[in-house]
Amino acid sequence: MTSHLTPIIINTKKVFHITRILTLEHLREPTALIWSAIAPCLLFLLTQGHAEAEPSRNETYVLSASWFFSYISASVAFFGFSFYLIGRRESGFTRSFIYQPDAIRRFLAAHFLSYSTVSVLYAALFYLLTKPLYGDYRITELLYVIACFYTSFLTFSCIGLVVAALPIKFNTASTLFSLLSFLMLLSGYLGSAQSRSAPQSVLSLNPLQWSSKIFNHEIPLLTSFCIALAALLTGLYLTGRHFRTQPVWSRY
Repeated sequence: MTSHLTPIIINTKKVFHITRILTLEHLREPTALIWSAIAPCLLFLLTQGHAEAEPSRNETYVLSASWFFSYISASVAFFGFSFYLIGRRESGFTRSFIYQPDAIRRFLAAHFLSYSTVSVLYAALFYLLTKPLYGDYRITELLYVIACFYTSFLTFSCIGLVVAALPIKFNTASTLFSLLSFLMLLSGYLGSAQSRSAPQSVLSLNPLQWSSKIFNHEIPLLTSFCIALAALLTGLYLTGRHFRTQPVWSRY
């Protein structure tokens, strides 16, 4: 029994060690921290700065912040989790160091866990900085927000895996993710402003719109989480089986 558990324990230690390295690498990147964590906080504070911190406003915090939480989860999933999969394969990293099946599985697991950690840290930071505008901190509210946020992150990571599977280069992926984010933000702004003139057919196709519905109890959280997790695990499995590498680096 012990002999069978030893490889599992060793692999688990390796995964968590790689996760720690990748997490620290991301947190040390000032650009990602500014645009994915600090900027949404500042924007929310500026747009909600007139609000008074009254206990009665506790009930409206999640409604007001749902679009911002959705944007943060999409930003980390697109420009972190998925974007760096494309970047590492183009740099030759994947072909030089993780071309074996076991190494690919360990890398994908660590890569996903690292950005899961980063996304939750960003969500917690946003809550801690913005919640005082709407009353006191509440642990139950924080846990609910984190659960909705992580479900949203899983959903956007599935979309990111689809893009990462395409035969595109780093610059093309950057443009594609930027365009996708802009379109989501544009329709997201219309949705958050509750404009009656906004075309509902466009809003209904916006992933941010669906994500905000999870926060606002319009879509069941548990059902959404189970579906998103199953889809993400399937996507990671298929990515591991058909891990794309840059042909120009092929030496094997």
